[in-house]
Amino acid sequence: MVFKSAQIAGMVYAILSLVIVTTLYRKKKFNRKTAYGFTVVSIIMGFLVFAPMLPWQMQSLLLGTSKQIPTPVATLVLVIFVLLTFIFSRAFCGYTCPIGSVQELLYHLPLKKFKINNRIVPLVIRFIVLPTFIVVAAVYSIGILKEIGLKDFFFLTITAWTSLIFIALVVISALVYRPFCRFGCPYGMLLSLAAIKSRFKIRQNESCIDCKNPKCVSVCPTGEALSTSNKMECYLCYRCIEACPTQGIEYGRDKKP
Repeated sequence: MVFKSAQIAGMVYAILSLVIVTTLYRKKKFNRKTAYGFTVVSIIMGFLVFAPMLPWQMQSLLLGTSKQIPTPVATLVLVIFVLLTFIFSRAFCGYTCPIGSVQELLYHLPLKKFKINNRIVPLVIRFIVLPTFIVVAAVYSIGILKEIGLKDFFFLTITAWTSLIFIALVVISALVYRPFCRFGCPYGMLLSLAAIKSRFKIRQNESCIDCKNPKCVSVCPTGEALSTSNKMECYLCYRCIEACPTQGIEYGRDKKP
């Protein structure tokens, strides 16, 4: 009963945080302090109640082990957040998911960064990861996220040497932007596809002066700052908006046909 209550609390937090983040973005009241605040709170939620963990919930659904939440409800929740991403872009991944938040926070450490701006590489890898994840869970009843130690990390336990894999990914995230989100998250793959057609996303406005050496491009950790990008790997990290000298970038309705 306690665990079920925690899951419900996580879902409520997920919806509320997503609404607040996107509302602040739309009203141009989002800032770096707000970003840090949501990141820290989401991490705390992850360690305290292990929620909201939609990648884990997706795995539990495939394994048929989602006992705390009825299967129809769990399915509905996963579908709802895909639809919300279709409307508001990847706010859930950016600020609500504890897994992404841990990686985001560590990336702020003052260490040399190794950027992977090629958006094709993460896409290809995740097109391999997603079907593998589904087949291994549905056919062989093996939870990859459990095997690599995702739950062990947030429960502060190590049950096997494989548990160190997720810890390694977290450590790497101080150098490479969100390695698990960009290469290993099966649910993130679904959300990235929905984000391509998001109604609201980061975009250039009429104040953009098309810099010769765009600051937005130099600070974007995923190579999504260009006006021609589809923003499928945009986590609303705020860096491009913060770096723009003319306020030529904003979060708003996508005007592309």
